[in-house]
Amino acid sequence: MNTTYLKEFVTLAETKNFWEASERLFMNQSTLSKHIKTLEGELGVELFSRSTRHVELTSYGETFLPYAAAMVRTELEGITALKHLENIENGLLTIGTIPSIPQYNITQLLSEFQKLYPETTIKIIEDDPINLLHYLENEKCELIFNREDKTSLKNSYLSQRFLTHIPYMKDKLVAVVKKTHPLAKEKSITLQQLKDEHFCFIKEETFMYNLSTSACQNAGFIPDVIFTSHRIDSILDMVKNQSCVALLMDKHLDIPIFKENASRPLTQIPITPTISSQINLCYRNDKPLSDSAKLFLEFMQEKQSLR
Repeated sequence: MNTTYLKEFVTLAETKNFWEASERLFMNQSTLSKHIKTLEGELGVELFSRSTRHVELTSYGETFLPYAAAMVRTELEGITALKHLENIENGLLTIGTIPSIPQYNITQLLSEFQKLYPETTIKIIEDDPINLLHYLENEKCELIFNREDKTSLKNSYLSQRFLTHIPYMKDKLVAVVKKTHPLAKEKSITLQQLKDEHFCFIKEETFMYNLSTSACQNAGFIPDVIFTSHRIDSILDMVKNQSCVALLMDKHLDIPIFKENASRPLTQIPITPTISSQINLCYRNDKPLSDSAKLFLEFMQEKQSLR
C-alpha cells in the first residue's frame, strides 16, 4: 500500500474538499482523485461519498482514518529517526534556542565552539520555549537553550524526570515606557501601577505572552493588550509612537537600538516584586548524546566555571 496515498486520504478527510486538499498537498485535483480511487480499489470499499462541492467520509472511511493517520505518522517518525541518527554520525549537532539569541550571547558561544571544533556542524532552530521542550521529546534537537520558570518546570513531565538543566543566565521582567511617562523616573514600579495602561506584548501563545498576562492577573487586573509581535523593534516602536507600555525581559533590550542610543525616547523600569526567568541549557538524560553534544556540554561547563 502506497503511504503517499494514505497521506492524501488523511488530508482529504481533514479538508473534505478536493481543491483545498490538493492545494495543501501541492498537486492537482485530478491526480488526487485518481490516487483516492486507487486506494479505494485496493481496499475494496468506498472511503468517501462525493458531491459537487465537498466530500464526506463513509462509515468505511471513518473506520479506516485513525489507522491511516497512524501509518503516516509512524512512517514520518521512522524517517525522522533515521535522519537524526545519520546527522549525529556525520557530526551534525542540532541546538534549539529561544528567540533573541544575540542578546543572550548564544551566537557568540556557538561561534567560539565552532572555532575550537571546526569538524562539527551546528544547526540552529530558534523557537518559543513552549515548543523547544517538544523538540527534545521528539529528538528534533539534542540540546536546547530554554527559558524556564517554576510553572513551566512543574508542568513538564519531561523536565521533572528526564531532563538535565545547566543554569546559563537569568533575566527579569521590566516595563518599557516613554521618558515622558509619569512613572519614567521611578527606580521600580509594581504592575498594579500600570493597570490603566495600554500594553504591547510579545506574540500570543508564547512563553512571554503567558508570563506577562499571568503577572498582570496576579497583580489584580487583566491587561489591555493593543499590540503583539515577535519583533522587539516593532514593540519598541509602538511604545514610542502609541504611548503604550511594553513588558519585556531586561535582556531583550540589550540591543544597539536601545542600549547605545543615549537620546532614545524610551526607558526601562524594573518590576517589583521581581519576576524572573532562568535560561538553561537542557538535554535529555535518558538518551545517549552524540560526541558533538558531549563536546558542547564540556565547552559550556568550562565557560561557566570561568564566570
